[in-house]
Amino acid sequence: MMVEESTDKIKIKLQELLDERFGDELEFGPIIVRPRYDHDGDHYLQIYIVFDGDGKKLDPRWTLRLNRHLSPIAEELGYSSIVSDSWIEMSEWPEVEEHLKMENVLP
Repeated sequence: MMVEESTDKIKIKLQELLDERFGDELEFGPIIVRPRYDHDGDHYLQIYIVFDGDGKKLDPRWTLRLNRHLSPIAEELGYSSIVSDSWIEMSEWPEVEEHLKMENVLP
């Protein structure tokens, strides 16, 4: 399976979970999923979730458990069960995006 196909599977599941939990309360996108390696050489997924709306509606109990829903899919796709997620407000996205491009995380 190609990397893009595997990351698309995670993005689709993540979008489903976000839509189910937040409906129209918040808007999400872009959602970026990038394969990475940790200091031990384990392959994992880094997820950047850009949102627009009142960030206070992001229930930390729910966002912290998100990993539990995504890890089995990541593992099935050949990544370790570690899925790291970063929540970014839309107003901060241009600066974060530029930083990620400089680090070659984004094309």
